[in-house]
Amino acid sequence: MKLDKVLSFDDVLLVPKYNPVRSRSEVSLATQVGGLSLESPILGANMPSVCGHEMATALSSEGALGIIHRMCSIEKQASMVQKSEGYVGAAIGIGDDWKERAAACIDGGAHIICVDVAHGDQDRVVEVSRQFLEEFDVPLIIGNIATEDAARSFIMGLCMEDQSRVALKAGVGGGSLCSTRVKTGFGLPTLESVWRISAALEKYGSPMSLIADGGLKNSGDICKSLAAGADAVMLGSLLSGTDEAPGDVVKNGDALYKMYAGSASHGAKKKFFGKAEYIEGAERLVPYKGPVQKIVQGLHEGIRSGMTYAGASNLEEFQVKAEFVQITAAGYRESIPHGLL
Repeated sequence: MKLDKVLSFDDVLLVPKYNPVRSRSEVSLATQVGGLSLESPILGANMPSVCGHEMATALSSEGALGIIHRMCSIEKQASMVQKSEGYVGAAIGIGDDWKERAAACIDGGAHIICVDVAHGDQDRVVEVSRQFLEEFDVPLIIGNIATEDAARSFIMGLCMEDQSRVALKAGVGGGSLCSTRVKTGFGLPTLESVWRISAALEKYGSPMSLIADGGLKNSGDICKSLAAGADAVMLGSLLSGTDEAPGDVVKNGDALYKMYAGSASHGAKKKFFGKAEYIEGAERLVPYKGPVQKIVQGLHEGIRSGMTYAGASNLEEFQVKAEFVQITAAGYRESIPHGLL
């Protein structure tokens, strides 16, 4: 059997290029997600321990976008959307209540809706997406998918006019608390999924946007995602543990923590569904990080710096100029701080 080699973030580096950009301050991070204009390519994950109304408001103030999670009643989710200030999104599922949930969130002020499915390559997701785009006039994020074939299902299943209001979310099983790959043996590295789906969109001339979701550990991984063809990234762990993330601060000795739980974890399922029969996510305490504003601003600085290493002043230039190389294990060790080893 011939096996394809697939690559993840730590397997590659971007090659430095001539830089005509005089200052990082000249670099624009502006992007579009399903036709929705944003000043930042950062999206807050629709997870119950990441994005409620406080996170959505804080991200909006930085030009980013928070997606309010759906692990609650329709009324509570719509209320969180209504309390949010600026650009805000909301997640729905594909169950019988999807239309009611979408309508309530849009009425509450949601600017974009996210179809939230762990394995989005299925007819039901295409059907719900098509109906949503026919009945509502706000943009739609569809996820999660991992392959060219999955992207093709939406390219063929949605009319070209509707595709301009759609963003596909790439990444299956890559989240820091996701156990899908361990439980099922299925998945692809997120970077590989971005490459494959981006290639499919280009091949068919589709105007759909692309979001990288899962496995992003730092601003360097964000740079690699954007260079590979993503228009934005969805972050969970990087935004967890902040003031604006839902949940209380917990003290353990002299250290402070907050709970970070996957959407398919025991705690999240038990709280929302009243039972937790099948688990594909973990939960853990993460160090308390303070205001999310500092985290986002730090990521923005890292992205801007990365773009200047490619000689790019905006995301479109960045994707054109970016050149990837594969590195060895020795190359990876050299890539991380090692002066004290």
